[in-house]
Amino acid sequence: MEALTAFDAVAIVIVIVSTLMALARGFMRELATLGAFIAAIAAAFFARRYFVDQLDALLPANSPDWMPDAIIFVVVFLIVYVAVAWFGANLSKTIQGVDGIGLLDRVAGGLFGFARGGVVLVFFVYLLNLAMDRDQIPEFVTQARTYPIISAGADYLSDRAPELAERTAQTSDLDAETSSE
Repeated sequence: MEALTAFDAVAIVIVIVSTLMALARGFMRELATLGAFIAAIAAAFFARRYFVDQLDALLPANSPDWMPDAIIFVVVFLIVYVAVAWFGANLSKTIQGVDGIGLLDRVAGGLFGFARGGVVLVFFVYLLNLAMDRDQIPEFVTQARTYPIISAGADYLSDRAPELAERTAQTSDLDAETSSE
């Protein structure tokens, strides 16, 4: 039996910590946090379209071009994230207080946390594959017992990435046409 590598240890710790955190918080709270994150990114993206020109006019003329975008993104992201996460936390407390549902919420949260840990590892290996040739990846990673499973997920993501990028580009083209009208 082969020994575990450092990559295996890190992968196991990531999955365990993610699972325990989600188990303690419950599925509804985890889902609300994820929803808050997605809503905040979407709101910041759309707010840019409507407010960047007005904010750019308020900033000094010598400010960098990226400054209005950064300010809008940070401010809108934080406001929406805090508001939606607060709502989700209150909803989660209400659900966990109900007999029978609280246990189910926590078990479902644990399963969600386990899956989230796996997704984090898949994205890490996906980014590692983008940054390095496969023969340059350190041996302690490629020889890890968890690497074949995680790498298969990263390969699946890599196969689907061009398709997703094309859909995103099509959506961006539609947004540009809509905003120019």
